[in-house]
Amino acid sequence: MTIGQLVTRGYYMGVIERKEREKELRSESIIDAAERIFFNKGFEHATMNDVAEEAELSKGALYLYFHSKNELCMAILQRSLLILKGIFELLRDDNNYTGIEKFPKLAKLFINFSKKYPNHYNSLLSYREHRENCPATGSIIKSTIEENRNINNIISDIIKAGQADKTIKKDIDADKLSLALWGNFTGIIPSSILSEKSITDFSPEDIIDYHFELLLNAIKT
Repeated sequence: MTIGQLVTRGYYMGVIERKEREKELRSESIIDAAERIFFNKGFEHATMNDVAEEAELSKGALYLYFHSKNELCMAILQRSLLILKGIFELLRDDNNYTGIEKFPKLAKLFINFSKKYPNHYNSLLSYREHRENCPATGSIIKSTIEENRNINNIISDIIKAGQADKTIKKDIDADKLSLALWGNFTGIIPSSILSEKSITDFSPEDIIDYHFELLLNAIKT
């Protein structure tokens, strides 16, 4: 390959990379706009026209990036998972606690996440609905599934660390328990339990603490 060909190839590679960055930035700005619209108006009442107007795009241009409201919601949900993943990673990498000590802290962190990011928390609860209404082969679906898997792996890492430091039973299947625990967060622990108003004399924290006390007794050495 001649020097001229190398220069030309480098130029076109630079153009492609720049266009990819611009496309990514535009996609992020659309998701920002969708968050503002969906969080303020509600998913059912919002339209793609609303999002296009908020993002300062034509409706046709918007559909080049996202094909439906459900797809946009999946993109928001992916952001929710990224936020939560970052929170859980800090706990996983903290060497000041044993594995069994970190285990109940996962629940505390999830409750704090639900209160600090209530809209993103609610997006997690609608995961199945929006996933079923998106193309199974879509890149957003694939990315969301990957982030979901990453969170499961973080929880599993914490359990395995507890097994390594001998605070969690060796015969526990860390991968299965991580899946069950993640199901607790997004399914068994409903949004009503995490609300400020409780229908019982117990606070949400009391209920979660008791739930994890039972789990701890089952897995600790």
